[in-house]
Amino acid sequence: MATSNQTESCRVWFITGASSGVGRAIAVAALDRGDRVVATARKPEALTELISHYADRVLLTELDVRREDKAQQAVSETVAAFGRIDVVVNSAGYGLFGPVEKTTDKQARDIFDTNFFGVLNVLRATLPVLRRQRSGHVIQMSALFGQMSWPGTGLLAATKHAVGGVTAALAQELTPLGVRFTMVEPGQINTPFTSHSMITDTDSDYDNTVGALLRSLSQVPTETLPSAATIASAVVQVAHADQPPLHLALGNTAMAEIRKELTARLRDLTEWEQLTRQIDDQSYSKPVRT
Repeated sequence: MATSNQTESCRVWFITGASSGVGRAIAVAALDRGDRVVATARKPEALTELISHYADRVLLTELDVRREDKAQQAVSETVAAFGRIDVVVNSAGYGLFGPVEKTTDKQARDIFDTNFFGVLNVLRATLPVLRRQRSGHVIQMSALFGQMSWPGTGLLAATKHAVGGVTAALAQELTPLGVRFTMVEPGQINTPFTSHSMITDTDSDYDNTVGALLRSLSQVPTETLPSAATIASAVVQVAHADQPPLHLALGNTAMAEIRKELTARLRDLTEWEQLTRQIDDQSYSKPVRT
């Protein structure tokens, strides 16, 4: 049994998408550290073995992040069981790969319902608790696609960019109240994420762009990729840091690709600086068509 000092030093985690992959690994890593965890999933029975290993330090609860009422209910259960929430991890989500043009309206709306609006539902349920406490840390499990996009990843990247925009604003709105935010941005991980992702229809015109990307993803030896446990260990370390970053790239691929993207943005900014500055010059006017 934990002593009072140990109890006070423990963090209470609220984790979505904890039934598999990185979400599950984060739950285990936090519990192994001695923290308490609310592991949520659409089918929480997939997590029952956690009870036998961690007893009353873990609470399993059903949560479909697309349902705001379910998010509110899960948070109420968390506060009733543990009294507070210290770390919120938005890990629920899935991938959609294929040409943007070939994405159906339903596919686009479905992925936003989970990857973006699901995050909003969890935020609306948890942030009032964190504000009352004047403390807390929200960790958004994003990807390198939160900073960039590759052929075939347009809709997945769109959801990650949307979460990133919201998170950047939240960090400015709530840091004065003691609530911190981190976007975790790894590259490809050795999890079932890619195999569980949806693939849109395609077209031969995209063979050398989207097709090449999809082939390359399927050909990467899984044993060369970072494990979910490795990512989870980094997330737990960041959650216990005094000054966590707003953005955290994880893995060499993520670091290299994000740096390449940011460098390209700076290059465009520099190369087009003259035209950019002319916009504020009152003597400048666009050419008039005749």
